[in-house]
Amino acid sequence: MPTDLVPAAVGSAPAVRRRAEPDVRTATGARLTAAAARRLADSVPKNSYDARSSRWRSFTQWCAAYGWATDEPNAVVSYLADLADRGHPAKVLESHLGTLRALRAVKEVPLSDAEVKACLAVVRHRAGEEADDPDLEPGPLQADAVDLDELRQMLRTLNRTTVRGTRDAAVLLVDFWMAGRASEPARLNLHDAKITTVKVKDTAGKKVPRRALIIKIRRSKADQHARGQEVRILAREDDQELCPVHALEQWLAVLAADGQLTSGPLLRRIDRHGNIGAKAAGRPTRDARRRGGITADTVNDIIKTAARAAELTPTPTAEEQAAAARARQEAYAAAATAPTAEAANAVLKTWRAGVRAARRAVRRITGHSLRRGWIQAALAAGAPPETVAAHSRHSLRSSAFDAYRNKTIPWSQNPTLLLGLAA
Repeated sequence: MPTDLVPAAVGSAPAVRRRAEPDVRTATGARLTAAAARRLADSVPKNSYDARSSRWRSFTQWCAAYGWATDEPNAVVSYLADLADRGHPAKVLESHLGTLRALRAVKEVPLSDAEVKACLAVVRHRAGEEADDPDLEPGPLQADAVDLDELRQMLRTLNRTTVRGTRDAAVLLVDFWMAGRASEPARLNLHDAKITTVKVKDTAGKKVPRRALIIKIRRSKADQHARGQEVRILAREDDQELCPVHALEQWLAVLAADGQLTSGPLLRRIDRHGNIGAKAAGRPTRDARRRGGITADTVNDIIKTAARAAELTPTPTAEEQAAAARARQEAYAAAATAPTAEAANAVLKTWRAGVRAARRAVRRITGHSLRRGWIQAALAAGAPPETVAAHSRHSLRSSAFDAYRNKTIPWSQNPTLLLGLAA
C-alpha cells in the first residue's frame, strides 16, 4: 500500500514543507513568501514602477536637502509646494501626490486627512497660477493628432520593399486603425491578429464580402485584470496604401519567407543586418517569452522617426541640442549657488517655463498621436461617440476620452455665423 495514503498517526505534528527560495521581509518587517513578493513586484508595469521610483527618490532627496524626515507630518505638502515654486505644472504635482500618498500608506505612515486636503489645495493653487500666467499656456503637454493625410506622408517615407519598411508600415497602420496605445501593438502575439472575410451591407443594403482584421488585445492599461477585448477593423479596399490588412499580410509574408511564421510576437525586432526576431542582435526583452519581439519604445521610435522624415515635426540640430543641454546645466548651477531656496526655485521656474514654451512652439508627435488621430477622425466622420469609445477601449464618461476629442468647432458650423456676426 503506498505510504502517502496511510493516515497520519493521531497527535503527530504535520511536516513543515521547505521552500527553495527563502521568505522576504517587507518594509514594515512583515514576512512574505518570495513567490508572493515576485508576483507583487511584477504586477506593476515597468514604466509605472520606474515613474514611482523616480518620484519617491526625488522626494527623499528633497527631504535630505532640507532636513525633513520622509514620514514627518506636512513633509509631502511642503515638497509639493516646492515643486510648484520650481515651475512644475499641476498635473506633475498630482502624480507625485498619488505616488507619495500610496507609498506612505504602504510604509504604515499614511497622510492624515488634513494633510491630504492641504496637498490638494496646493495642487489647485498651482493650477490657478498656471491659468493666470500671461506668459504660460496652461495644461499638460499633449501629443498632437496625426490625421489620415499625415499618416500617408509618414508611410511614404518608408521603403516598403525592405524588411524594416514592411514591418514599420504594419506597425503604423495596425496601431492607427486599432487606436492603439504604444504598448498594445507591441504586446500582440501572432495568433492575436486574424485576417478574415465578413459580410457588410453596401449602400444598396446588399451584403457583400469584405476583408477584415480581428485583433485580440489580451491586456492593456485600462484592462489590468486581463479580461481581454476584440478590436475589429475593416480593410481599406479602395486605398491599399492605408490598408492595415494589406500591410499585415505583407509582414506575414516576410515572416514566412524567413521561416518565422511560428508562435511568438506578431511584430518582431530587426537589426541593422536585416535579421528578424530572436536572430536579431541586441538586448533581448525582459520576458523570455517575448524574445525577439518589439517593445512600446520601438513603436514610439517608429512613429517619431517617420514623423520627422515626413517633416511633420522638426529634427533638432546638434547645435540646438547642445544649447538646450547648456541652458539646463547653467540653470542648475545658478540654482545651486543661489543664496536661498526661494531664489533657487525662481531660477529653475524661469528655465522650466522657457523649455515648456519652446516645446509648445513645435508639433509633438509621439506614440499617442496615432491613437488621438484615429479617435478625432472617427468622431469627425460622424461615428457615434459610444462606438468610438468602445473601439478605443474607453469608458464614454472617461476624462481621458474627453481629452482626446477635438473641441474646436468647424468654421462652417460656427454659431456666430447663424447670428450674422461672422465676417
